[in-house]
Amino acid sequence: MDFTQLRYFHEVAQAGTIRKASDKLNVAPSALSRQIQQLEHQVGMPLFERHTRGMRLTEAGEIYALHAKLVMMDAERARSELAALRGLERGGVRLVVVEGLVSSYLMQAIGAFRADHPDISFELMVTGTADVVAGVRKGDADIGIAFNAKPDPQVEFLFRLDDEVRAICRADHPLTRQADVALRDVFGYPVAMPVTSFGIRALVDECCRVQRLRATPALVTNSIDALRSFARSGLGISLITALSCQSDVLAGELASVRLTDPVLAASIDVLVLGERRLPLAVEAFLRTLRALAAARRN
Repeated sequence: MDFTQLRYFHEVAQAGTIRKASDKLNVAPSALSRQIQQLEHQVGMPLFERHTRGMRLTEAGEIYALHAKLVMMDAERARSELAALRGLERGGVRLVVVEGLVSSYLMQAIGAFRADHPDISFELMVTGTADVVAGVRKGDADIGIAFNAKPDPQVEFLFRLDDEVRAICRADHPLTRQADVALRDVFGYPVAMPVTSFGIRALVDECCRVQRLRATPALVTNSIDALRSFARSGLGISLITALSCQSDVLAGELASVRLTDPVLAASIDVLVLGERRLPLAVEAFLRTLRALAAARRN
């Protein structure tokens, strides 16, 4: 199989149009279209449906696209192994994570890793849990870190950190003086919650459904920083994970109140694309993440 042909197919599948793929590859659209047609002739069936707005993968194309993605990723691993043989330690790690981990667990891991491997670069994208899993599945990221992620047949869950939804507020808030606090008690005050695409919100909504609680949040946001600021400003209580507010609690800026509702216990999941041979830099960083997770448990 022609690797160039496979690379062209992969880019068209990712871009959705010949024009966008040709701009990225710096290849003439006519040459790119000709290569795709030759590939379809070799395969013996159409890989794309042609539309006025672009190209969409056929069922056969979906199967071929997964194969192409794995081949492209194997090529990246081969490049990293060859670099290691030359005595170089270069490469990159692409991460897609939920926001709450950036300021604590993740930055601690990146700092520790770059102290030993200063030539390794990182690309970090922050999003909600559902998009973390999708990013790993599509090959947009090497490693995903998500909150309470749902299983996906194409994604491998490597390990997890225990976490839970907490009510955060100022240290002088009346809630901090209660012996046992449940979600029902939190809703007696102005409350800020994440948007529905966040794993935190999914747990809170499920708890409300089971207990027949009605949530009327004062603030709904896709920003963990906004949730922390809402609580720090004394506007009310925010619902985020224990890891998300760890630095604020250690600094004495916020109180983190454990909730008695069992459904609010969850996990932080570290994931990669299944059946993929990972580049050396990615494997090495995963060891750092795993070691840090183990240290937090001890």
